[in-house]
Amino acid sequence: MSVRSRFQIRDSWLVVLSPIVALLFVKGFAEYLLTEWPAIATDPAFFQHTGWYILQGGVPYVDVWDVNPPVPFGIAAVLAAVSGGDMLVLHALSSALTTLVGAVSVILVGWVAKLVTGEDAAAIAAGLTMLVVPEVFLLSPEGIRAQFYALFFGTLALALILRDRPFLAGAVAALSAGSWQMGIVFAPLIVGMAYQRNGTKNALSAIAGGSLVAGVVIIVFAAAGALVPMIVQAVRAPLTAGSPNTLAEYGYTVLLVLGYGSILLPVAFFGWGYAGIRNLRDRWWLPAGGAILTYQVLTIDMDGSTDALLWLAFVALGVAIAVERMIKWQPTMTARHSNNSPRTASRGWIVGIAIIIVIGLLVPAGIIWHNDSPYPQSTLQTMKEDAEVDEDISITPDDADVPSMQTIYWEQLQPETCHYRLSWNEIRWISITDDQLDTRECSGWPTEVERA
Repeated sequence: MSVRSRFQIRDSWLVVLSPIVALLFVKGFAEYLLTEWPAIATDPAFFQHTGWYILQGGVPYVDVWDVNPPVPFGIAAVLAAVSGGDMLVLHALSSALTTLVGAVSVILVGWVAKLVTGEDAAAIAAGLTMLVVPEVFLLSPEGIRAQFYALFFGTLALALILRDRPFLAGAVAALSAGSWQMGIVFAPLIVGMAYQRNGTKNALSAIAGGSLVAGVVIIVFAAAGALVPMIVQAVRAPLTAGSPNTLAEYGYTVLLVLGYGSILLPVAFFGWGYAGIRNLRDRWWLPAGGAILTYQVLTIDMDGSTDALLWLAFVALGVAIAVERMIKWQPTMTARHSNNSPRTASRGWIVGIAIIIVIGLLVPAGIIWHNDSPYPQSTLQTMKEDAEVDEDISITPDDADVPSMQTIYWEQLQPETCHYRLSWNEIRWISITDDQLDTRECSGWPTEVERA
């Protein structure tokens, strides 16, 4: 068999999945350019302005208060340098890069599924499952959002460790945690997988890769006098001033994000369970990661679709395991046939194609769910609102004397206070500490913390 034919057979999943991913992400990018450009949402405006601000001498966590880890700020600073300080060019670069990152992340999920199962149909099904949530390709063109980069680095780390590249996998896993707090889930998974595959040496190599990235970040922020503020804001504040949502509210939010794709959840749970019961030694990380991230979306942080991205990746991998099982399943009537018989192979491909078609139909259904607000969505939204907890906060964002984040971005302002993003986590933090809305520099530990 020629090298070319082997390559074609090996990558047939990529030949099928790549055009679908490219079409949807190009569609999302084009829609944004045609209907919204150059409007900018609050989160991308904040990240991208902070990147520009760094080049003007601003220091994250000192001149800017935020709960996010530092990697997105670093990415934005690089793009700001490339843009030459032009905010429109910076926005264009950020939109293009984040769109690319989102698209590659979907392909990476498919690649991980291929590496784990060896089945092309499972890889395609995993990639399509990611696309069932249309915000994956509709929000990425809006600019930098931390969760997209956490997803990219996290799935890349899984692919690298499955290719026995422990040092790089550990380093990239650290970048995932440095993009968004829940990216920390990949660190223990990568170290455990490295040990499982090649013992202590590889585990230590993965730890070394992660430690190198963490060490660089610590040194940089210590030199800038921002190490303590970074720990306070990116570690302590989310634990202290997190959203007080109920389990029911988060559960309804999950269903609202998945829409019709919610019917894949039992399939994913079966895949996790099958991996844990029948192949725990090799695939323990899949149900472990799925369980941790399920806990996240149900109890810790689930304010919208981007907060579900890491969990969605593990849902997609669970679907891939289920597809693998369905393809290899043989009815009792044909148990006497060899596993390599043409009849069994044909049946497996028919099952795989049927599953891909079903999941593929959920992709346009997700777009309908996103755009048209069908009846089940309005009902779930009402139930979610009924489950919300009333907060008693002494201040609101309206109490601050700062312009909108969009004005700050386009006019390249350098606010007199470090509190100008004014997220609800930030407002809660100010309300339960001795911090003030007009604080010039947000440095050091709070001298007084009162739980609401």
